[in-house]
Amino acid sequence: MGQEDDAVAANGGCGGGRPHTVVIPYPLQGHVIPAVHLALRLAARGFAVTFVNTEAVHRQITSGRSGRGGDDVFAGTAGVRYELVSDGFPVGFDRSLHHDQFMEGILHVLPAHVDELLRRVVGDGAATTCLVADTFFVWPATLARRLGVPYVSFWTEPALIFSLYYHMDLLAFNGHFKCKGVNRQII
Repeated sequence: MGQEDDAVAANGGCGGGRPHTVVIPYPLQGHVIPAVHLALRLAARGFAVTFVNTEAVHRQITSGRSGRGGDDVFAGTAGVRYELVSDGFPVGFDRSLHHDQFMEGILHVLPAHVDELLRRVVGDGAATTCLVADTFFVWPATLARRLGVPYVSFWTEPALIFSLYYHMDLLAFNGHFKCKGVNRQII
């Protein structure tokens, strides 16, 4: 290994002179996989990346990976530091059966765990140049502001889904999407 490689390895994949981004996917596999692809592309272009995953999603991903890199889904990938945080629930907690509780945890508990991790990562000397987080989160902009770094919202779903969300009010107003509480009166 050269001196630069030694410095990167000593800093957990977060090299000193390279831009460093923290990537935080929404804790569902359909959101994590596109974020993994983004992290790999950033690392291939010279970024040091800290990828933050929840313990529960990590278990889902690694349960089918026996003998292929162990617990680090980025094993063998230069420039990516893999970190786990709790979403506030035990790993065995069924998030699909307790959706409302899970959403409360995502909104109120997960941000505190991510904030603690970010403070540790920054304390390790990895000067973070930006925070990339899934668009479905509402709290990363606040964390980025507190750390004084730019925030990038990352949309992980197809463009069609974005268009549907973007035009939801128009769909409801024109009767294409029936939902509770739609009031056609203009206030």
